[in-house]
Amino acid sequence: MPDPRFYRREGPRTLADLAAMTGTRPAPGADAGLLISDIGQIETAGAGEIVYVTGKDFVPAWRDSKCGACITTEALAKDAPNGSAVLIAADPRAAFASVASAFYPTVELAAASAPIAPDATIGKNVRLAPGAVVGAKASIGENASIGANSVIGPGVVIGADTFVGANVTVFYALVGAKVILHPGVRIGQDGFGFVPTPKGLKKVPQLGRVIIHDDVEIGANTAVDRGAVGDTVIGAGTKIDNLVQIGHNVVIGRNCIIVAHVGISGSCTIGDGVVLGGQVGMADHIKVGDGAQVGAQSGLIRDVGRGEVVLGSPARPIRQFWREITALSRLTKRNKGP
Repeated sequence: MPDPRFYRREGPRTLADLAAMTGTRPAPGADAGLLISDIGQIETAGAGEIVYVTGKDFVPAWRDSKCGACITTEALAKDAPNGSAVLIAADPRAAFASVASAFYPTVELAAASAPIAPDATIGKNVRLAPGAVVGAKASIGENASIGANSVIGPGVVIGADTFVGANVTVFYALVGAKVILHPGVRIGQDGFGFVPTPKGLKKVPQLGRVIIHDDVEIGANTAVDRGAVGDTVIGAGTKIDNLVQIGHNVVIGRNCIIVAHVGISGSCTIGDGVVLGGQVGMADHIKVGDGAQVGAQSGLIRDVGRGEVVLGSPARPIRQFWREITALSRLTKRNKGP
């Protein structure tokens, strides 16, 4: 369920209403009068929430889900768990985007009416530089520092002893203690979510948050997108360099090192103690195990196991990479002309 500090929900709506607005059809036996109160994620959804399933990879989680309803394809409808109503769609993700827009028609937050909102909570010894903006019901912990022209959005929480540099924006986020956000960091903007339709690209509402745990450092001009439904999470002690892009619903573990120009696509999961070298690029939904190391300029299109060291594009085990480079070098020398 999207955090009510950041998002205003409308509804509930019946299953029949949702079917009509999305062009889907209820599966046989579905209760058209079933009340749906919210959208959710497969793993955490409750009886009044609706989710979507697009492929077989999600079926095991769906079978264990407590969701009240699900949008899926006709081929997958047979895998619905007991008690879950089904709406059948040609494109479940596009239909779910319409449902999300119906429950949350207004996502963008209102502009601040004053630099420091009267209902914001400002702790002891907080330093606010000229031009700093703190939104409604935001909370700034004691001894925190907010730099010049930085904007802390409505409902955002900034922990104690956290440093926010100049020209930083933080929206839809909960930030821990002793965090450092260098100048120009962008936290909590829309994730890059679009669905191709016959009428063009349909925007998928981004209704999650960014959770930044204690002692994280984020370099200048790095962007961290908020989650689509769940959260984008950065674990305690992780250090992120300048000009890094972290997509929606990415989960990063503790004490990771992420070097400049890394691009992490949506829904990737990175374990504890992982090192990503400069300019690493990751396809979506990739998993990187604890303690893994990924060499500079590598491209990840498959999962990386615990403790594995990989290099290259596409990335492969580092010894294999160097064997291939050596073999190629020998071939070019052998075929060298007079």
